[in-house]
Amino acid sequence: MYNYPYIRPSLFGRGIGLAKSINWGGLLDGTQKTLGVINQAIPIVYQVKPIINNAKTMFRIADSIRSADTDNVSPTVESDTSAVVVNKNKPIFYI
Repeated sequence: MYNYPYIRPSLFGRGIGLAKSINWGGLLDGTQKTLGVINQAIPIVYQVKPIINNAKTMFRIADSIRSADTDNVSPTVESDTSAVVVNKNKPIFYI
């Protein structure tokens, strides 16, 4: 039938065609937006990192405070304040 010589495009030809089809303005704009977000996120990460690293210690302290409040509950002792005599010039005696 027809004898068409099949010509395979070279890798170089494909690369040039691909380079022509890229929207360089959009690519650079997207890259600039991404770098802007990264520049804002890096200081936040450095500020939050110590809080995250110390969270385990903070929870341990909160648990010990909570357990100290429940463990050391003692019944209230009623004191007799009528036996205390307060004089400014004399020592205080508790009977």
